[in-house]
Amino acid sequence: MPVTTSGVERPLTDLCSLRDRVAVVTGAAKGIGLASARRLAEAGADVALLDIDQQTCEREASRIQADFGVRTIGIGVDSADADAVRAAIAQCVSHFGGLHIWVNNAGIFPEIPTLDITDAEYDRLMSLNQRGMFLAARDAAKAMLGNANGGVIINMISVSGLVAATNSAHYVAGKHAIAGATKAFARDLAPHGIRVMAIAPTLINTPGVQAGLAGSEESREALEAFIGRIPLGRAGEADEVARTVFFAASDLAAFMTGSVLVVDGGELVL
Repeated sequence: MPVTTSGVERPLTDLCSLRDRVAVVTGAAKGIGLASARRLAEAGADVALLDIDQQTCEREASRIQADFGVRTIGIGVDSADADAVRAAIAQCVSHFGGLHIWVNNAGIFPEIPTLDITDAEYDRLMSLNQRGMFLAARDAAKAMLGNANGGVIINMISVSGLVAATNSAHYVAGKHAIAGATKAFARDLAPHGIRVMAIAPTLINTPGVQAGLAGSEESREALEAFIGRIPLGRAGEADEVARTVFFAASDLAAFMTGSVLVVDGGELVL
């Protein structure tokens, strides 16, 4: 394989630009997904927001278009429905003319004691967090095969994709599976110029976390105890994860694939 220094002397503004690229973010109606869609658009990418909440997706897509002057679309999709995701990919390619960045963010995080997890609860979580992510990555990669510069797939795995968590065995299993799939996809897709990355956030200050802090005393105490174990002394912010999504998607990370970027305030060093 020839040695190349391609891109070494490109200016930073060029490396950070996502202009002429099309990005799709799942679970994009709020939280990390929405923050990621906004950062990718700010860098110049045209963006599709996918979420089961179609009305919010459409509204946020319009706001992003107004704020950053890029093309956007909001699509109502249950990311556990493989046929619906494939249709959304086709719609995005038709609407924008291509697909270059896919962010697998949609997922659920139910806290259930291991011995109380029902078959239906296990199947529902795996259909979205594991099967949905896997098939979406596969189908997004197919849409990227004709790109001159390949593409990027980013899987949101959480720190629970690297270590265990309490009362969420099915969630941990699904995220570990996607962490492994990220590495396998990275190896298989590298010859096509498609990079595959994973991002592992810890507790992030999303609407769900805010509701927990404002909820029952038990929920509040559990969340406060969790935050107390983070060396930086706070939960992360959605935009802090979104900045990492941007980095992974940009040419700043052009020689990275199969990597897991941990955004955890130091949690895993303990």
